[in-house]
Amino acid sequence: MSEVEFTYLSSKAVGNDTVVFRLSDGTQVLVRVDLMRAGFRVNPSNGQPEYHCEFNNSVKIVPCDKYRKFKAQVPVAGAGQDKSGEYRK
Repeated sequence: MSEVEFTYLSSKAVGNDTVVFRLSDGTQVLVRVDLMRAGFRVNPSNGQPEYHCEFNNSVKIVPCDKYRKFKAQVPVAGAGQDKSGEYRK
């Protein structure tokens, strides 16, 4: 039986490619899905179309304000500390 190869198709996103979920504490979870490659062929044994798709998922988490620390609030190693590791006033 001969092997039928997939014909690769071009694709374009229709609409938004990112879904945003909001957790009960206010944190946002952004999930983005990219279609990397899509292929099509007709199955020689039954004549049905077959698709092969490869996806790439990326997740970004945006914490709520309660958990965010602004750059000015985050201590920088060595800044404002004496040799004992205590912060100077």
